[in-house]
Amino acid sequence: MRKFLFFVVTVVLTSSCGNKMNSTVNDADSLATDTTITDMEAFRHTEEYIRQRLDTIYQYVGKISRDEDGNTDYNPSGINFDSVYCSQRYYALMAEASLMCEETGDILYDYDHWVCGQDISDDWRYKVAKVYNITDSTALVDMIIHNFIDQETTIALLYERNDWYVDDFNPSPDGEDDKQALRGIIRDGLEARERAKELVGSWGWVGDNCPELLLSFEMTAHGLKCTECTIYRLDGFDNPVVTFNGTELWVIEGDDEPHPKRKLYLHLQLDQNGDLTGGCQIRHLYNEEGYEGPITLRKGYFKFSDASKKSLSDNSDA
Repeated sequence: MRKFLFFVVTVVLTSSCGNKMNSTVNDADSLATDTTITDMEAFRHTEEYIRQRLDTIYQYVGKISRDEDGNTDYNPSGINFDSVYCSQRYYALMAEASLMCEETGDILYDYDHWVCGQDISDDWRYKVAKVYNITDSTALVDMIIHNFIDQETTIALLYERNDWYVDDFNPSPDGEDDKQALRGIIRDGLEARERAKELVGSWGWVGDNCPELLLSFEMTAHGLKCTECTIYRLDGFDNPVVTFNGTELWVIEGDDEPHPKRKLYLHLQLDQNGDLTGGCQIRHLYNEEGYEGPITLRKGYFKFSDASKKSLSDNSDA
């Protein structure tokens, strides 16, 4: 009714002001256009159209190809199914959760929700079993995905941008669905980011039988960042990557093509004394043997080889 009134008002105003283009305004044309739009919207909310839409979404899933080594690629088209066929709010949750996983070292998905598995069988296929609960903006679809075995799954659809998009995988009345899981990942990541603030600053080695390691951390918009990773008087690591899940801290050398004589792997935790303690694997260019074993780091402190203890601030020019 609102669209109808809009067209009537438009016609009245045009008639009163005169037709400057010397063309005839036809009410029937306007109403016909409005009716066509309405009819199309109504068709898009039918079971028939939604089934067609699911065929459009899933037509490329399962198009298996293999490389020369026999490795399977079920998406040779290169389509990012999540960005193209998921709702804007679901994809935004995925993107935020993915960033949190980069900070905490967690894995966002250990399976593919499109193929319903970690791997894909050569005879992968799908079937739309039922379309139901269709409203102006939502619908549910029961599907049978064959991936080695038949699996029953449900997806929730959201109507936006003049079409249907996947708004959730495996929705359930108790809320234990994928979207809820993504919110949990984001919540846990924000809590870990808050605890990471305790690590901001410079840390130096404690003890005589471990590498003389210096670490420095700062907080960024994307979580904790390692700004210095140096073996005192010997060598530094140019691209240390840090992840922290609120309890455990990892620092590794993040070069895509690491030097064969250089390796960094730290797995640390804050102990009851406020020190970072844990395991360490380090190899640098000037020590063929390297080091593998325990290490303790203390905030704002390091120890010279002559056993004199000073704060980092006292030795900024060392």
